[in-house]
Amino acid sequence: MAEESPFQHFFATLGQGSAHHADDVNAEATQRLEQALKSPVDGPGRGILLRAPRAGFGKTHLISRVQLRLSASHEFLPLTLLDGARLDATVAVESALRRLTRQLPAGGGLTALDLQARRILSLALQPLVSSGEVPCQDRESALSALRQRPVETFDFHQPQAVTAQWTKENFEVLGPRLALELSRRTGTALNETSFWLAAIFRFAVAAPDHPGRSGMIIQSATAEAGVERFAALMGLLSQIMRVVLVADDLEGLHADPGGSLRLGSFLAAVRQDAPRVDAIVSVNDDIWSSSFEPALSGGLQDRLGEIEIRLGPLDDQGIVALLNERAPGRGAELFSRLSLAPDERYSRKILRLAAAQLESLPAILPHHEPESMPLPSAIFPEHRAHEYAAEPAHTLSEQADPFIPVAEPVREETPPAPAFTPEPEPPMFAAAPPVIEEAAPVHVPEPAPPTPKPEPQPEPEAATVAVAPPPLPEPANPFSIAAEPEPEPAAKEEPAPAVVSPFSAFQPAPASTPPSFSPPPASPFTAAPVEEKPVSHAGEDDRKSASETPLPAAAGGDRIDDLLRQFRDRYGRE
Repeated sequence: MAEESPFQHFFATLGQGSAHHADDVNAEATQRLEQALKSPVDGPGRGILLRAPRAGFGKTHLISRVQLRLSASHEFLPLTLLDGARLDATVAVESALRRLTRQLPAGGGLTALDLQARRILSLALQPLVSSGEVPCQDRESALSALRQRPVETFDFHQPQAVTAQWTKENFEVLGPRLALELSRRTGTALNETSFWLAAIFRFAVAAPDHPGRSGMIIQSATAEAGVERFAALMGLLSQIMRVVLVADDLEGLHADPGGSLRLGSFLAAVRQDAPRVDAIVSVNDDIWSSSFEPALSGGLQDRLGEIEIRLGPLDDQGIVALLNERAPGRGAELFSRLSLAPDERYSRKILRLAAAQLESLPAILPHHEPESMPLPSAIFPEHRAHEYAAEPAHTLSEQADPFIPVAEPVREETPPAPAFTPEPEPPMFAAAPPVIEEAAPVHVPEPAPPTPKPEPQPEPEAATVAVAPPPLPEPANPFSIAAEPEPEPAAKEEPAPAVVSPFSAFQPAPASTPPSFSPPPASPFTAAPVEEKPVSHAGEDDRKSASETPLPAAAGGDRIDDLLRQFRDRYGRE
């Protein structure tokens, strides 16, 4: 999925700060609006008309920026139009209360209306304490707390707040007196002032975590609400802070003089009852000329436009700043690629053209590669010819590189590979042919002297059995090799350990056993002791026979036959 262009956000919403802002865009208009709103709390309000030649000049963005800067001392309340064309007092009251009942960050559930209700109660109680109508032990300390610390003094959720707890217990008697004082200060109707005083008192006393306290005050306030009720609320709020009413997004009033008249009359009535309230009407020239001028009298037009601020086309510096904010470091380059007409030098049009420019020319995005541009190869054929000529050579070299190193080591490794593999095996198989050749002449002669030579072959048979178990069924050949150790002493030194290992299975090895077993291997093969199954008796008999009657290896044929039969019996039993 392609990444979203930074120029795709063409519209702003009132009250929601934008992620992009350029100080050089509409800088003069922003400064004028901010200065017009920076009035003291008791200063009179003003009607401000913010106009632009057409939509897209940044009116909403400008108001949002000023709202963000003045949020600590000003309350901006938007006026919402039903169906985008009709302004109703009920909708105005509900919209204002929803804005005021928003929870404060890290406020523990408190809202902006909680703080404003405490300030209003403190403002209403001050003249009663000052005149002595509300008796107190230390009047000066009480007045100082009401003026300087109203939020802590009327904290109804803190048992140590004595003034708040006393007001809560005596509000039924104290409420009408407080409402009368507020009505005198604001100049609004007493019944509407009493209604709002009781409503905000119930809201402030309720627990902050109560789920329905915001809904209850909105429901009770919107019932049978009129312009007077909304004006009374604005009069109370304007006593403690600056209140700014904003009428924006008036495109629905195009060619609707009736809707424009209702809006102008509503704002004039509110400002009549709440003279400290500021009102901003953000409108384009086409809507003003088609709806407001035909419907509003000169007096209403003057009230709405006490201060008129116009937004004009952007200069080069403002355009570069606008582009740099969304594409850092690319503003001048993008501006050079845009061909703007005099009537296209406004924010929304510039952003759209820049977005289209980036989509059509994505190569300009990587700002750090101005030299390696692929465009010349597509324009000039000679460059492409060089590229095509260089590409096959490059691919061949890339293919040759992997094949050459593979082929060379294979040829070098092939000769040594068989040399290493047959080294352990050939000597074992090479020894077999000479054994066969020596065994053949031993078995050929039939007389007794030659027969004893092939018969003592079982000793090498054990050696071959130890090395390779398959040749076990052929005892004659290995015995013949063991019978003649003298001609090949070197060859017998290698199988010597193998010969000892198989026989150690039948009886203890001569090295680990007592010195009586160190005599020649012929003694343990005596017939008498071997026939007995217990090994211990066979060992004792062998020792006796070896000590009493030692027989040489070259004895008669009968003795050799007995030894051979004895070995076969032993081998068969194991």
